[in-house]
Amino acid sequence: MALIEKLFNPLSTFHHRRIFRYLNELDIEKIVDIGAHKGEFLENMLKIEKVKSFYAFEPQKNIFNELKEKFSKNEKITLFNFAMDKEISNKKLRINKLSMTSSLAEINDNSLYLKIKNFLIFSKSNFENEYEIQTNTVDKIFENINLQKALLKIDVEGFEMNVIEGSQMKLKEIPFILLENQFGNLYKNNNFEDIIKLLAKQNFEICKKFVFPTMHYQDVLFKKI
Repeated sequence: MALIEKLFNPLSTFHHRRIFRYLNELDIEKIVDIGAHKGEFLENMLKIEKVKSFYAFEPQKNIFNELKEKFSKNEKITLFNFAMDKEISNKKLRINKLSMTSSLAEINDNSLYLKIKNFLIFSKSNFENEYEIQTNTVDKIFENINLQKALLKIDVEGFEMNVIEGSQMKLKEIPFILLENQFGNLYKNNNFEDIIKLLAKQNFEICKKFVFPTMHYQDVLFKKI
């Protein structure tokens, strides 16, 4: 699996550099990275000098250990080993052979993209393990932390709506949201148009789209209007 990730790394670096150049011009001082994985997004955004605080969330146990080893000495970064949701609870995290696609969301077994992905990573099943993890909400974690100049980045493999629903109070403060929009109908009950409508109620609109080089997903930036 390391080989697949190595193939994606140069493309991921190019993609995140594009996002960095755009975010570097915005008035943001904090970044909340939900779904930090191994810190691919985080290490690029650390170059934004005006950002003084980073909060990174990664629920996978082994991946979090890598994240901690890489960033625990950086005083700007606070790391959390649990998932963000619409409620405080315990849920089963499905671990995929390609760790960046592990998820709490329910898989759509009929997805053509899923079948292609499993073929490419030589996987006979949609996930190779699962275990219970703790979930929390943005509203609870940041209850006493001001996010008026923050970017909320959410990359949680089909679980984005849950995270947003658990952020309704803090969305009144947050000016920017960066959301991953997966193509290929990979997850059940995952309609990006529903997310757009929900965010519109909080006065957010799309201001920029960053399509990944392989064209299988895009990161969409929302701005408070």
